[in-house]
Amino acid sequence: MLLLVSSSALWTRVQAAARFCAFSSVTIMSGRRRSVCSYVSIHSHTRRIIPKGIIPVYSICSTARKLSSNIGNDTSDAAAAVQAAPDITIQTALNDAVKALERKLVPEPEESALHLLSHSLDLSWENGHRELREILRLPSTSNSMLANQLMSEEQSNTFQSLLGRRINLEPLQYIIGQWDFHDLVRLKIKEPMLCPRPETEELVEFVLEEVSELIRNRGSTNERIRILDVGCGTGAIGLAIANRYRDQVQVLALDVLPEAVELSNDNAKRFLANHVGEKKGHKLNTIYKAILCSADDYTNTQEGEVYKMGFDIVVSNPPYIPTKDMTTLSEDVSRYESDKALCGGDDGLDIIRHIVKRLPEWTTGNCWLEVDDSHPSLIADWLSPGSLESARFGVECVSTYKDFCGRDRFVKLRVL
Repeated sequence: MLLLVSSSALWTRVQAAARFCAFSSVTIMSGRRRSVCSYVSIHSHTRRIIPKGIIPVYSICSTARKLSSNIGNDTSDAAAAVQAAPDITIQTALNDAVKALERKLVPEPEESALHLLSHSLDLSWENGHRELREILRLPSTSNSMLANQLMSEEQSNTFQSLLGRRINLEPLQYIIGQWDFHDLVRLKIKEPMLCPRPETEELVEFVLEEVSELIRNRGSTNERIRILDVGCGTGAIGLAIANRYRDQVQVLALDVLPEAVELSNDNAKRFLANHVGEKKGHKLNTIYKAILCSADDYTNTQEGEVYKMGFDIVVSNPPYIPTKDMTTLSEDVSRYESDKALCGGDDGLDIIRHIVKRLPEWTTGNCWLEVDDSHPSLIADWLSPGSLESARFGVECVSTYKDFCGRDRFVKLRVL
């Protein structure tokens, strides 16, 4: 199947599609470089999507659990995958690493090996992955200079160490320490913050469409559109929005993890500081700022700090996994990513309830949520227009949206 992707927005939807759908082979015509999801191969290097036994990130899937239990903590194959330098070529190291990861049933073994070897060799972020992919297709008798290049002892040791971490199911994003999200290239990623998922790029696109509409409606005013990002993690959502509309928006991001606030602000400097420096008198926090605060505590109804309200849009990808499902998560999620960023209480709606309670104080506009696929129907019933609960909270559910593959994933709320 051939898809001609004519816009970045559509490409974003196609990326998110691969997260949950089982295409046998899809050719993509796009300028985007790589996927943000280690479970699915989305490579604009080769313009192909090749899902391999797709396992959703928050899967309640016995297959995922079996894979995790089979892999365990044995990293002995990592040592076998890379021989001591200078006896091994890049091509041999790559092929041996793929086989070792396959033996340990690590998801996406080829992609894992390609990313980790590129990182170990310090190849170009934009082109290294593609160059190594070509080596996989070459015969052992190839004359390719890169394929026949001998690895140094330092490179071999680094690669061996990274392979051991991947065999232990540590996410690629944590191992490499950076990943692409939306238009953000090399967003810093650290444990235990959630690794940004492709479907969250769809959430960003919904908000960007609304920002664009607000800009058109406001005309020539210099007043910035104010956005509240609840539960920022790496800062991916808010920074993707701020990066697109640097002169038109101001994003305030909240998180309860100090390391998330620090990482979000570090990423803001990475993507926005140069732009701020070009504008005399501008400071970074005129565009983006992350603070340590929960959704429930961001209010002026309690004693303490007085917060500025009047946001135009609220957006959140909150913790939404029901408590009973936490034990069913695959090991690469449960072992490394923060429970605080995953678990949403008994029914997964705890933080969403806090958001709904505070919405009328925060904004007179809309709120966009990414939620569990069981939640949209529950929220639509709970906050249906004209209902007693909608009137009590002053919030109604405007609509729910499916992701690219037809799963209920997003909710749009409006303050009455």
